[in-house]
Amino acid sequence: MAYAAVISLRKTIEGLPYSPLISSLPPLPTASAYKEVKRLEQFLRTPLFTSGNSERVNALERQIREIVCRLEDVLESHVLDQFLSQSETIHTGRTSYPSTLSPDLALEVKEEIDFFVQKVQVIIGADFSNLLLTEEDDAIVSSRTAEVLLDRKKSKIIGFDNELNKLKILLTRDTCDLEVVSIFGMAGIGEKYDVRGILLGILAQMDYGIDGRHAESSEKLGEYLCRSLEEMRYLIVLDDIWNGKLWFELKRFFPTNRKGSRIVLTTRLEMVAFYATNGRKYLHRMRFLNEKESWHLLRETVFGEEHSCPPQLEKAGKKIAERCEGLPLAIIEVGKQLSKAERTPEYWNEVALAEKENPVFNCANEEISKVLYSSYKHLPQHLKACFLYMGIFPHNCEIFASKLIQLWCAEGFVEQNSPSKDFARSCLENLVFTNVVLARQQGSRGKTKTCRVHFVFRYFCIKQARKKKFFHVVDHYANQGIESQLRLCIHNNGLFGIKDVYKSMTSSSDACSLLCVGPHHPYPVPVCLSFGLLKVLNALTIRFYGFPIEVVKLVQLKFLAFTYNGKLPASISKLKSLQYLIVHQYLTILPFGGTRMCLPMEMWTMQELKHLQVMGSDLPNPSLEDACLPNLLTLLGISAHSCTKEVLERIPNLTRLGIQIGLTLDVAKPLCCLDHLRYLRRLESLKCVILNPNPRLRVVVPTPPVTAFPSSLKKLTLSGLGFPWEYMSTIAKLRNLEVLKLRCHAFRGPVWNAYDCQFLQLKFLLLEDIDLEYWYRGLFPWLERLIIRDCYKLKRIPLGIKKISSLEMIELVDCNPSLVSSAKRIAEEQKSNGDDYLQICIKSSADDRT
Repeated sequence: MAYAAVISLRKTIEGLPYSPLISSLPPLPTASAYKEVKRLEQFLRTPLFTSGNSERVNALERQIREIVCRLEDVLESHVLDQFLSQSETIHTGRTSYPSTLSPDLALEVKEEIDFFVQKVQVIIGADFSNLLLTEEDDAIVSSRTAEVLLDRKKSKIIGFDNELNKLKILLTRDTCDLEVVSIFGMAGIGEKYDVRGILLGILAQMDYGIDGRHAESSEKLGEYLCRSLEEMRYLIVLDDIWNGKLWFELKRFFPTNRKGSRIVLTTRLEMVAFYATNGRKYLHRMRFLNEKESWHLLRETVFGEEHSCPPQLEKAGKKIAERCEGLPLAIIEVGKQLSKAERTPEYWNEVALAEKENPVFNCANEEISKVLYSSYKHLPQHLKACFLYMGIFPHNCEIFASKLIQLWCAEGFVEQNSPSKDFARSCLENLVFTNVVLARQQGSRGKTKTCRVHFVFRYFCIKQARKKKFFHVVDHYANQGIESQLRLCIHNNGLFGIKDVYKSMTSSSDACSLLCVGPHHPYPVPVCLSFGLLKVLNALTIRFYGFPIEVVKLVQLKFLAFTYNGKLPASISKLKSLQYLIVHQYLTILPFGGTRMCLPMEMWTMQELKHLQVMGSDLPNPSLEDACLPNLLTLLGISAHSCTKEVLERIPNLTRLGIQIGLTLDVAKPLCCLDHLRYLRRLESLKCVILNPNPRLRVVVPTPPVTAFPSSLKKLTLSGLGFPWEYMSTIAKLRNLEVLKLRCHAFRGPVWNAYDCQFLQLKFLLLEDIDLEYWYRGLFPWLERLIIRDCYKLKRIPLGIKKISSLEMIELVDCNPSLVSSAKRIAEEQKSNGDDYLQICIKSSADDRT
């Protein structure tokens, strides 16, 4: 990706004067290069790269990426050489650093910068008018899309009877107002539209003579259409609207004549659908087909309506249909390929059970990719790299949004300043809104918690990444093309143990990311770590029995994640550029009152750290007065021993904290750590978990005063603390609290009298595994989601809940039948009052947990 490479180079140049790897860096002549990088950044945002001819523009992007990566490699190699030189100086006992570059190195850097500037000036100064799509090019693209979609007309609309009934109900509501019904979902297909083309199309279908109007402006055509519709009751269908601006330009030409007119709008973009409608009741998301509907459509596509499927093919056929993941376009394309192939149980079983892609799915994916390309092409430049990156994950992998965002930030796809995480989060939500990424679970604040990509988009991402040398997936023995790849994605960790594969990886000296995202590997493997320019090492699925000391030589690392049970060495502090450090344990059993390891004191010198999660280890009290981690935003997996005044004062910008407490016989001692939280004035999320809770021990747990919690707190998760319910009135005083999760006897006692609890900002409340029997109402004016799990004794939801107008969902998992009836009564009463937005979700423990 050229744009991602340009952003990365810009950040590298900006960071050179402040590099933590070198203490004495002679100034480099990078000003001219930086100027050209900024010009490239603007150049790549021009319409040429969103509406240009794909093949020729791709070649131009490849050229830009190659010269950009070449310069960045030289600059980073220079930094690495300087660091190694300084390390050698320190090792030999010399007290002064080299103050000048070696003549050879200085000349190389200058020549590369001059070469880069010259190349960029030539590229930007060229005439690219011949690369813009002509009308003939548009016709070719549209005809290719039409060929893919043509056979859909030959099939019935299968599996969408309920969807059609819902649409009829929306269209025939008893109202005279003009209503817009928006239908949105993945891969809604249509031609490229503009305002003028749509207006001419509508007028043509009204049988009006428009031959003399083709030359008229959009404004005049719109006025003519508005006058023509003024006295009519009309139904207009606008298919595949790509942006909100187009809709707002069109809507003023549709008269609101109170004759019960309707407009149906289809789009791939959720935000366009939302802004076009008058309220949520006119929004409709198209769902995927279920297994039965998928098999019905595949069978009809292969054998036609009048012919049945031979019984010996039915089992394999159902499995093939299941592999299409409910997408009608995929089912139809796979069906077309099957209809041309041999119809034997052996061949169909091979297609159904093949672990790798086979000719049937490969051919189908090639045709589908022609349709999906427009979804990719319309993405803004800053989203394209984020989207293609989704292809690094294995098929059907459920991806945690938090992990994905960390990787995006470390890879340099988003800005590396303080709000980078928020910007990365907005990038993910935008990909979900455009329906190229599928949200699986929703978090407590209404944002995407986990997501995935449909297999057709994953195929598209891998194909595009291979063309652009963006990443390379290593998933089997015979892998070609590893050399000169920027990112290596390992889907089978056992491949490290194969000599030829290992050797081929070592040849990829330019790799900046090594991503081991396959299944967990329980046995030691010789991980290849000979990448001097590596920035991202994600090896959580590999179990290290000893600390991989080669890691401390990877001084460019920004992201490091692996599984290891031992103590981190002091040399980890050599990774001065590290921003994300995540170390999981493969054995997490902690004895009652068990001791934990301490992180090395040198951790306090790692100034770039943003995220620190070393399970089973604690931050020591700093030994130096000026020790501080000013950039640390997230600290997880620590115990009460890290929550001292001395530690918390040195991480002043922390926004997220996770504490694990192993109770001892002296209950009060570990919990006194909560009294020090007031030093974290920017803390927004706090999770406090008792690792070994024992509800049978009737020990009075000391409750911290409300002043112990920072007023900035927005999310609070408590588990196993056993506080009395009376303490809830204290927590309710946290005026910014939006999310409250109470798990595993966080509070103890049969009665919660919440009359004096006023949660004025609370939007999400979770009660899980609580021995609560009676809950009397409190004040929750902005509550949106209420989730109750494993609360078997609770029989009734307070009736006051039904008066909360903002309430969107009540979810009950493994609860008392009386509690279920109580929730249903609340929903019925709200519906009778004209509010039918409240959803009641009843689940069992077999369902996935949010």
